[in-house]
Amino acid sequence: MTSPSSPPLQLLIVSASIGGGHVAAARALEEAARARGLEPQHVDLLSYTPLGFRRLYRQTYFDLVRTAPDFVDWLGKRLDRRPREQRTRQERVMARLTQLISRSLLKLVRSSAPDVVLHTHFLPPAILHARRLRLPQAVVITDYAAHNLWLQPGIGRYFVASDEVAAHLQAVGVEAARVRVSGIPISGRFARAPSQAAARAALGLAPERDVLLLMAAGLSAGVLRGLLEQLATLRWPLTVVIICGRSHELVGVAERETARYRPHDAAQAVHFVVHGFTEEVPRYMAAADLLVGKPGGLTTSEALAMGLPFAVVNPYPLQEEANANFLLERGVGLRLEPLTVAPFKLRRFLEDPPRRAAMRAAARALARADAADAVISSLLEEPLAP
Repeated sequence: MTSPSSPPLQLLIVSASIGGGHVAAARALEEAARARGLEPQHVDLLSYTPLGFRRLYRQTYFDLVRTAPDFVDWLGKRLDRRPREQRTRQERVMARLTQLISRSLLKLVRSSAPDVVLHTHFLPPAILHARRLRLPQAVVITDYAAHNLWLQPGIGRYFVASDEVAAHLQAVGVEAARVRVSGIPISGRFARAPSQAAARAALGLAPERDVLLLMAAGLSAGVLRGLLEQLATLRWPLTVVIICGRSHELVGVAERETARYRPHDAAQAVHFVVHGFTEEVPRYMAAADLLVGKPGGLTTSEALAMGLPFAVVNPYPLQEEANANFLLERGVGLRLEPLTVAPFKLRRFLEDPPRRAAMRAAARALARADAADAVISSLLEEPLAP
């Protein structure tokens, strides 16, 4: 444990802006570290790569998961056939090529000389290659599964979402002493969220109507359009809050589709509210009775922290499928597939108070709102060896 006279831990947090989850987890860790009196440095790996690679990497990933999910699923499962930390010759060659892509990150790490490097994406550890740098490194796995890409030689500690992920790592050769079940780091705002009544009052949502929070970010325009068409057929006193994030395309789709909706019975009709990016996600989650969307690791953890049941839509292969399975197996989720069954499944949920209460209780039992602090505490109280 660090003594009061010891210099503060110099912590470098490395994320990668492939989707928002890895960066959000890093920011949560940064927030928790600052609350402990540290001054962490947080960098985005892709800021230290050539612009061409950055664009290609982001675009290729999202194009593949949206247009060729079966190929992504096949490739991921092939990579996971023999999960282990030790690299094969082919994997070592690929890691070397990856290192050449981002020499700037290596230079940054050497010049800043941190006490610990903490990763929230699997690519930076491959670039830094822990054993060659002789620098303590830890990995935060940001989904409810640990694919082989997360495993790297020389990593001193893995922080994982659940006991199941810990069991997997130990089964493939990672010593139990190097695994901590911390949960997935999320912003402290989710631990300080208001009551449902207070959240609805602050957001101007009718207290007598149920609230469905539709997190549209990550959905394709076609899926969002189809989901809204189905929701418009639901007869229930329900407010649907649609949060589209920074996508102007999705905001346009949501506004056009909801503008066409003309309910015949205002009391039993769905009311739609459309937002783009908002900082009020914790408050909207507090106000909601059900979250509908893609089960990214951070969104899943945030929903659990709020005791919010999760209706899964169109999960990406591999990690989002694993997150969806985690929710379904533990009684926290339902799956809206095909979209044509959405009104039927949602009505069954809404008209069953005991089921709703049981799903909320199951979510709260799984919640780890303090995951970010747990990670920082572990690094402070059990320092990693060089």
